[in-house]
Amino acid sequence: MADDCGNEGFIGIAPNGSQYHVVVPVDRQIARGLKFWIKPDDGTPFGGYKGWHYFCCLTYVAQQSQEAEREAHLEKARENGWLIQKWGEGLGLKIRLIDNME
Repeated sequence: MADDCGNEGFIGIAPNGSQYHVVVPVDRQIARGLKFWIKPDDGTPFGGYKGWHYFCCLTYVAQQSQEAEREAHLEKARENGWLIQKWGEGLGLKIRLIDNME
């Protein structure tokens, strides 16, 4: 998602790695709660599925031209892919990505 949109996107992965879901858009203020110091009691960043692991995707900086916008989007998507693989390794999950964004 574009950095200036005020939203975030999360990828949720089941505890055993058998399922995933994408949660987007998530309003940053709602995700943190009106009382940001009070976290949801289900262990998720915004009240997702209990026990699931949530990766918050990095946003990209919006560009002036459509071509530059697509390049920025693809670059950030690939960076997120690499990061989610490393994050998954820390959870004991092997995450396989398929890059078909050309």
